[in-house]
Amino acid sequence: MDPPIRFSSLVRQGVRFRSRLESIKRHAAPAGFAWYPYDSFANLFPMERLRRDAGLALAEMAGNRPLLDLGAGDGALAFLFESLGYAVHACDHAGTNINRMQGVRHLAAALGSGVEIEDVDLDGGWVPNREYGLALFLGTLYHLKNPFGVLERLSGHARYCFLSTRVAGWSPDRTVELGRVPAAYLLAPGECNGDATNYWVFSPPGLLRLAERCGWRVLAAHSTGARDSDPATVAGDARQFLLLESSRSVTTEPA
Repeated sequence: MDPPIRFSSLVRQGVRFRSRLESIKRHAAPAGFAWYPYDSFANLFPMERLRRDAGLALAEMAGNRPLLDLGAGDGALAFLFESLGYAVHACDHAGTNINRMQGVRHLAAALGSGVEIEDVDLDGGWVPNREYGLALFLGTLYHLKNPFGVLERLSGHARYCFLSTRVAGWSPDRTVELGRVPAAYLLAPGECNGDATNYWVFSPPGLLRLAERCGWRVLAAHSTGARDSDPATVAGDARQFLLLESSRSVTTEPA
């Protein structure tokens, strides 16, 4: 990891806030409570890289509008950005959330947070009801039945977006090289991580094509994980991070 990214203000603030959040978790819910099991703060490293590559500041991207955390899990990044002074709207879906969104609500109460928390079904015809400067759309796209529709609607309501999702260069049996073409692989139920809510895994060119056709300009891209990736195995897990700018209606600050 490059020292300028590892020791950047955003990453350092995130590491400190993570320690605070982990301490709160030990007291904010009953013993054995099922918290979101992944480290949301690990996203800060590729986010900072993308931001630097694009030459943009977080404050510039957020502007005077609220920040949207779409697929917020237990709200770790939503609460971090609130602590940095941003108004935040955190959305997830109780029907697929590991603790039915009780985790994000426990943390909000313990923090005395003003983050707006909403249960939304992105595949159920969700349409944003306001405009955002910046959206976080991390680790959620491959859980959607209709990623095209959701990403297209989001481009009309957010000026910038940090997006991440699983990508694949090869089919699971390694006979088809997906990475050469703009493609997507449709998972069987439980094929990836035993999770039936995993659906579409795009090839890297496919994800770029999707973003562009949904009304976004790709400002920067960064990949993490397996170099020889596939859509299903643990060893083949790779993630693509994009920083996107809407090419649609959200272009100016509110008066």
